[in-house]
Amino acid sequence: MDIQAVDRVGMILALFGPHRESVTSTEAADLIGLNRTTTYRYLNSLVNANVLTLREDRTYVPGPTLVQVGTYAVGRRDVLKVAAEPMQALARETEITAVLSLWGAASPVVAHVEEPPRLEVVVSVRVGMQLSPVAAQTGIFHGFMAGAPSVVRAAREMDDADRERLQSSAHATVRQGYAAQVSSRGIAVLAVPVWDTHGLAASLALLTTRDVLDVETDGPELAALSRTAETISRMLGSTRPAMTG
Repeated sequence: MDIQAVDRVGMILALFGPHRESVTSTEAADLIGLNRTTTYRYLNSLVNANVLTLREDRTYVPGPTLVQVGTYAVGRRDVLKVAAEPMQALARETEITAVLSLWGAASPVVAHVEEPPRLEVVVSVRVGMQLSPVAAQTGIFHGFMAGAPSVVRAAREMDDADRERLQSSAHATVRQGYAAQVSSRGIAVLAVPVWDTHGLAASLALLTTRDVLDVETDGPELAALSRTAETISRMLGSTRPAMTG
């Protein structure tokens, strides 16, 4: 298999996620920009290799080999092994949902969530959710992993408005050491980097409403979030200090 074929297979596999669980050959061709005959050949080769499965309705979904590899890869991520307990403590201390995200094919993907106990109403996200190009946690990766090929490619594929907005927020994130955002729906997010011995490992965030979390001030929530990120980073072998303020 030559380099172009590997690239095309990667583009096909990147189509799948919480935002798109299945795809037809026509949809795949349109999304990745290949002609339909070529795309059909790739899809069926992946079916023959058990990487994809062709359902009765003629849609393609992740197959057993892809599920096995994906499960193994996630299970091997050290950050997921060590983050749960510190995140539980963070959610209890702040009474706010804690969210850990890893970089996916083109944007961060929610990998672990800890909700505050004993609260009747919480703001949360589901594990596996692909975050938007302009989310606060996306800015963490575009700020601190700006030179990574997948990050560069993701930025290049955005529309001009999203790219300019993200680059501006990413620069601010690197300067201050954290990302802060309030959405049009009133959802407030604070996010900080988590490091391992190789560099950026994940982003850790607090997620709630703007009535609960004031992202405009360096309050106790940001301090608790930064301490937790630094704790997880140390557990992963990093000696890099948290950067806030």
